[in-house]
Amino acid sequence: MFGDSIDEVVGICTQIFSDFLHMEYGGPGTLLVDPFVDMADTINERGLPGGPQTARAAVKWAQAHVDDDWDEWTSS
Repeated sequence: MFGDSIDEVVGICTQIFSDFLHMEYGGPGTLLVDPFVDMADTINERGLPGGPQTARAAVKWAQAHVDDDWDEWTSS
């Protein structure tokens, strides 16, 4: 699906999600849909393949991992 664009798509998603985690995420229960919409929009605006599919996969991953990872990141 992504062909030669995979690195660019991953880079876009990584940057958007990193920005969200550092500026807006406040711990369990604060995962918003905004960064995932931004991922799909940015990928589509740049004419890259798989915007909706990428955002859907990212939100599924985040729902399964981010709150648990937050507990690990902040438990020191």
